[in-house]
Order: sequence, then C-alpha cells, then structure tokens
Amino acid sequence: MIHFENRLWATAVQLAQESGMEFTVPCSHNVRDFIDAGVRDMKRENRASDADMEEADSSLSHLVREMIRITSELGVTSMSGGKIAIREGALVQAKKELSRLWPFC
Repeated sequence: MIHFENRLWATAVQLAQESGMEFTVPCSHNVRDFIDAGVRDMKRENRASDADMEEADSSLSHLVREMIRITSELGVTSMSGGKIAIREGALVQAKKELSRLWPFC
C-alpha cells in the first residue's frame, strides 16, 4: 500500500499545483501523516479493493479542494516561487467543515 500512499500524495500535490498553490513543509508533513493514517485504517478494515482505493482517492481530493477553497478565502499571498502557500490551518479547518470522509475520519 506504500504505492497507494504515494499515489494519494501525488493527487494532493497535483490538485494544489493546478490551483497555483503548494503545501508548506509543515502542512505537507501533516497531509502525508493524514494519508498514512487513512491507509492504515483501510488495511485494518481489510478494504483494499479498487473501489475502496477509488473512494479513498475521491475523499482525499474532496479534502484538498476544501483546503484550496479555504486558503483562497483567507487571501494568502504568494510564496517566493509565485505559488500560494497552503498552511496547516487549512487542513484543520477543512477537517472540521467536512463530514466523515472514509478512510480519513
């Protein structure tokens, strides 16, 4: 499932880049830890089918899009590379605002 964790992280990074954003280093660590915890839940629940992986990918994408929306609403300025920084607060707020997103709950 390590490859799946990497795939989920790649999805998060791609969504951020498509929005002209990038995760700060602390936020990237938090998101990766969040992904790892979700994949551990999948393993513990014996849910590793293609449909389960698709559901997990969709849930994470939904969360990242919410983080992007929150960051945009905060009016965060660009980092040195011209991208807007997604900070840890966006992850915390997105998790509060969204209902349960299996396996990331």
